[in-house]
Formats: sequence, C-alpha cells, structure tokens
Amino acid sequence: MPERRFDGRRLRSARTAAGFTQTGLSKALGVSRSAVTTWEKGRGPDPERLPAIAEVLNWDLNSLFPRAGAPDLADLRCDAGFAQYEIEKLVRGKDAARCAERGVRRLTPALASAFADAYGVSEAELRAAEDRSFGDGGAPGGAAPADEKDTPIPTTLAEKITYLLEQTYSGAQDPPSDADIAHGINKAAGSPVITAAGVEDLRTGVVTEASAVIREGLAETFGVTAFFFQPDDLTIVRTIVEGLQTLKLVRSGDIQHIATRGIGPEGLPAELLAAVNDLVANLPELHRPEPGKPDGDTPAR
Repeated sequence: MPERRFDGRRLRSARTAAGFTQTGLSKALGVSRSAVTTWEKGRGPDPERLPAIAEVLNWDLNSLFPRAGAPDLADLRCDAGFAQYEIEKLVRGKDAARCAERGVRRLTPALASAFADAYGVSEAELRAAEDRSFGDGGAPGGAAPADEKDTPIPTTLAEKITYLLEQTYSGAQDPPSDADIAHGINKAAGSPVITAAGVEDLRTGVVTEASAVIREGLAETFGVTAFFFQPDDLTIVRTIVEGLQTLKLVRSGDIQHIATRGIGPEGLPAELLAAVNDLVANLPELHRPEPGKPDGDTPAR
C-alpha cells in the first residue's frame, strides 16, 4: 500500500497559511486539539482523515499529502474518507473491504460497482486497484478466502480498539461510536472517567496509555476479558483474536476450517469456547455422524 506521505511541519505551514489556529482546525475536523498538536509533531492521523484535512485547508490532496505509486484498494478507500467498517456498512458487504484489501477474496461484480460509486472512481480504476492489492499472486474472481491465522496481532491500545471495532462489528451490527464507548467505560467505572474526545485520542493513538479503570471499562464495553487491554500480554491477546476468528467461521458456516486454525495449547477462553459450542449445537445444517460411527470425512483419532 503506497500510503500518502505525511509531514507534520508541512501540515502546520498549511494550517497557518489557511488562517487556522490548532483549536480552529480541530473544531472544523471534529477532533480534539491534542490530535492536531500530535499530527504537527509528526505522528500522522488515520489515512482516511487526510482528504478532510486537505479540504478544510483548501489544499489539493496530492499536493499536501503526496503518494508514490498507484493506489490499491485501501488507498482508494482512504482517499474517499472511509474506515473499513464504514464502507462495509454503506455497501452492505460484510468483510468485503477487509478481505479484498488483504488479497483474500475479490469483490463480486455488484460489490465492485457499489465500491466504485462510493469511492468516486470507475469500475476499471477500482479493478486495477484490486489487482494491486492482490499482487502477482492474486486469486481469480470468486476464489475462496485464505486462512486468516496470519492476521496481525494488535499490540498497542489503539490497535486493540481498532481491531475490535473492525473485526467484531460487521454486517447489520453497527460499531459503537466514541461517545458510546465513553458511556460504556463510565458506566462500568461508576463515574465519569473519560469523554468521547478522550476515547478518540486512545483509538487514534494520540494518547497511548490509559488507567486501569479505563482499560477495564474498555474490556467491559467490548465484552472481552480485561487482560486483552493489558500491555505486553500477547498470549491473551493472541488467544482472543483466534477465538474471535473461530467464532466468525462458525457463524459463516465454515466449520471445516476450524480444525486447521492452529489454536495454541492454551486453547480458547472458556467464554468463547462455550459460545462456539452453543453455535455449533444450533447449526441445523451441520452434519453429525451417528453415535458410534466415524464420520466419513473425518480421520479417525
């Protein structure tokens, strides 16, 4: 992905030339002042925010934030100002953007048309970007998804929040807003400990640390164990990520791939394992061998 080049000093010059204070720009963009300060110190925003910044400052996007090379699907999405979950909700394509951007599953003709309209490009431009997302090893249209066990493990607080927003809220289920998350944290804490702006700072990486109360509130809000948000506990994080991916396979009916997931010796958390068992038990289309007879498709143990 040839991401746009971000320069905090260039942003500051553009802001000053446009007559904005940091507070003024933050209000125009609907972010906190600390976010703008962090950007100007060199830590860029989420790439999907760059078009809005250029528009507010009355700059050409390619001039303010140049890109080296032709765009892939993720670039087109960011240039249109969408997060993954936002575009998937708009086009009603569950996991479509994520899978296509990762080179896992190509877009159907109907989805390609919807994405092209949303991104403001032609279908030919969209397909060319899709080819770049897949690279030389791109699977032909309609190919089966690859195993998702190589999904990067989130390590920072911002990555963990983003992971849960993008991976556990898809289809008809809307992800919570920053205000919703703040409400959940405050409810769990029993007192106001964070605002929506504070959640945004955590989600975008402007603020990288949080108190134990806020971490526990995040866990309560997202319905995961509090260990998920503890720093440097990758074993727990990896287990939960694997569990969530397994639940997605069950819900999609892709049962045959669960056994090849490579789940570690620590297994799934009890809550996730119980949920998997419950879902499997209630799948009417799941084939089960008769008692005492081996399944013809399953090797004997």
